[in-house]
Amino acid sequence: MKPGIRHTMRALAGRIAFPLAIAIGVISLPGELAPQGTREIELTAQEIIARVDRILDYPAGLMKGKLMHITPDGRSSVNTVTASVAERDYLFVISNRDRGNQIKILYNLGGEEIWVYDIHAIKLFHKIGIDKYDAVAGTNFSYIDLSNADYQNNYTASITGNAFVKGSDAYRLKLDPIFKGGSYGQLTMYVNKADFVPLRIDFHDSDNVKVKTLAVVRTIERGGRTLPVRYEMLDILKGTVTILDFIDFDDSITFDKTIFFHQRLGDNG
Repeated sequence: MKPGIRHTMRALAGRIAFPLAIAIGVISLPGELAPQGTREIELTAQEIIARVDRILDYPAGLMKGKLMHITPDGRSSVNTVTASVAERDYLFVISNRDRGNQIKILYNLGGEEIWVYDIHAIKLFHKIGIDKYDAVAGTNFSYIDLSNADYQNNYTASITGNAFVKGSDAYRLKLDPIFKGGSYGQLTMYVNKADFVPLRIDFHDSDNVKVKTLAVVRTIERGGRTLPVRYEMLDILKGTVTILDFIDFDDSITFDKTIFFHQRLGDNG
């Protein structure tokens, strides 16, 4: 890499990592939660999470974008992402300039079922249990992070107070996993009160140590809904940042349902 480019990437890494690690520090406000209102609060929390799930739903059609991974020393790698999305099924193809198409990631049942086809190794993997938390193409995103599986179905939510995040009033919620045994323990989610966009999600491990932070940094209005298009995932332990940026959408395309069969992932490479 040329010195000028390396300097630019280091500067970019600094600009991204610093705001994520420090500048987006949340101002917590005390929550006044009356004991007699606990049941109502729990229901309200689940409704907030249901709205978050709707915000995060991928739009039907074809999406294209880039997945950039940046290390603390400024080095970067870029993959191209193409996603074919139906109502409850979506197929991601990850590729890069050097090796072409690398992997296909198939999500069925709204992200609950995950299949990965390694194109070069010609191998199919069913990601279950702890394997769902494997890294996608060496980035900070795991397979389950890209699955968009409903938080409402997988976590019990409670409101723990209010916060001020990136200039917006937000709910602060604690999410406890319903099913144990994964790499993630408790999540802390900050949800914009105005539009229910999840401004920030802190991922903790089973020992309640914060290990990753996901920020939704850009949204657009499309098809009558708010759509997140840029995500930044910070690995706190490694100091690396991965940016997922969707830049092209085509909702006129429909797909043959057989492309969402895991038995067909090996077709056409």
